[in-house]
Amino acid sequence: MKRPILWVTLSIAVITAVSIGSCNNKAETIQPEFRKLTAAVYASGTLLPEQEYKVVSTVDGYMNEAYVKEGDTVKMGQVLFYVSNEVREAQEVGSEAVVRKTISTVSEDAPVFRELQGRIEVANIKMQQDERQFKRYEKLYSEDAVSKSTYEKIYLQYQSSLKEYQNLKRQYEQQKLNGNLQLQQAQNQLQVTRAQQNVGRLKSFIDGVVYDVYRKQGDVINPNQPIALIGAGDMIAKLSVDEDDLDKVYVGQKVMITMDAYDDKVFNAHISKVYPLLNKVEQAFRVDAVFDDELPVGVYGLNLEANIVLTQDKEVMVIPRSAIQKGDSVWIEKEGDEVKVPIKTGMSDDNWVEVRSGLDKSSTIILK
Repeated sequence: MKRPILWVTLSIAVITAVSIGSCNNKAETIQPEFRKLTAAVYASGTLLPEQEYKVVSTVDGYMNEAYVKEGDTVKMGQVLFYVSNEVREAQEVGSEAVVRKTISTVSEDAPVFRELQGRIEVANIKMQQDERQFKRYEKLYSEDAVSKSTYEKIYLQYQSSLKEYQNLKRQYEQQKLNGNLQLQQAQNQLQVTRAQQNVGRLKSFIDGVVYDVYRKQGDVINPNQPIALIGAGDMIAKLSVDEDDLDKVYVGQKVMITMDAYDDKVFNAHISKVYPLLNKVEQAFRVDAVFDDELPVGVYGLNLEANIVLTQDKEVMVIPRSAIQKGDSVWIEKEGDEVKVPIKTGMSDDNWVEVRSGLDKSSTIILK
């Protein structure tokens, strides 16, 4: 429900009430007074840190480790909780095994590479022998010492051994390339599974304080389930102001705040931010206020009430709220008679109401 603008009495001014009542059935009468009042817009709110966020897990599992508790100070990047999952752990173990096996098959000592290296050595020896023989027959052929057919036979034999040697070398390089590719794929898969495991290691996004831990060690954790509440920065007042008062509130405006935790103490603050989003359910908008006074202790979630100051120390004519009749009217004495007259009211608090018209300072008000 919308609270009216409050008018807080600060001091009593010049004209005092007059009582002419007696024990002889005469009505009690008073006269208007002048008081210095402060006009303010009422707002309710909560004491919260400047920044806050809820730690959530993006994976399911069990709360394996809780490294922090309520009240702990944390640093950005610090691991707060570990959410484990047997499937992810098994996948990581399996990926590590694949990497080890792949490494053993792609090293130069692997059987497939030792075999190819042996075949390459044999092919190289044969190719060199055939090359020497070819060069000898090539010279003989140039001297017409051998027939053309014999020369061509030796040439083809050399070309065959050369191609065999080259093919084996290409096969070795291709096998090496395929092995390295398999190893890279296995290592990539291991990185993926480890990253999935690391997702379960929940870290802090800010330097701050742990205000609450919702889950304990051994609990089942579901994705996007809040696990803890982290806050940072100074405590501020997060206020809810009725939408009808939007045009009265602005950044820098003075605020007077009270809290049940601190009896009879008023904290000075000022508006630091007015949010542009209207809460349609509450028909209110959010306002943040920064404290100018130091708080004795910052406890998350303390309820508070605030008066956003509109006018301070304004002297106005007031009468007791109990003197006002239905329809904003009062009974006064006029020429010996009781007369009911309408009045126009303004600011008010729990005890006093400003009278803007209908009475003057000499009016005698009858208290019915």
